[in-house]
Amino acid sequence: MVGENLTDKEYKRIVSEEKIIFSESIKGKSGEWIEEEFCTKDLEKFLDAIGEENKLHDYIKNGWIFPTFFTIFRKGRPDPQIKGYKTFLHAEQEYEIFSFPKLGEKVKYRTKIKDVYKKTSKKTGKDMVFVVFETEFYSGENLICIGRSTLVFL
Repeated sequence: MVGENLTDKEYKRIVSEEKIIFSESIKGKSGEWIEEEFCTKDLEKFLDAIGEENKLHDYIKNGWIFPTFFTIFRKGRPDPQIKGYKTFLHAEQEYEIFSFPKLGEKVKYRTKIKDVYKKTSKKTGKDMVFVVFETEFYSGENLICIGRSTLVFL
């Protein structure tokens, strides 16, 4: 845009006046089911990322792992269909864990949009759209984890 005969000041004014567009009808929309084998490669990658690369033996022996593991195991989300945002923030994350999968088990999961709502920033007066994603993880027919994350689109 700046290259289209707009000054930096004009461009910043146009960008700052754009509105975030979303619809509450996206509540409840789900992504596709994804199924993957729970394997040591996933654990090794995660443990290395958090600086606990020597803990794989502990997991295999005790059958537990840090709850945030489910964040990197999860792939895919429903498209929140929000337009006009410049950036987003990861606001919060929580897990309800009922059990951990065993190595070699198939884990299936699907993410849905649990909630979506708008707030106006007290500081800037601009709209912020909050989207709560919820992912259910199953091993066989057993629910093993529910993960929720909130993103704020600005």
